[in-house]
Amino acid sequence: MAKLLTLDYSPVLKTLLVNYILRKYEQDSITDDWHLYKEYSWMYDNNELHELFEEEAFTNELSDGDDRGQN
Repeated sequence: MAKLLTLDYSPVLKTLLVNYILRKYEQDSITDDWHLYKEYSWMYDNNELHELFEEEAFTNELSDGDDRGQN
């Protein structure tokens, strides 16, 4: 898998990164494009992209739980 040079054409990846950063850094989160790309680059370089898939699964579980609790 080749490293992306920009996140401009990857809206799903950007959303995953935003969710990941908001959860990981909480009140210290910075989600502008530059910081999103820097986080992506660090994850890519350190073989940590699997964290985004785990974030997606975690977010989906939370969303599914919210839907099940409503009548």
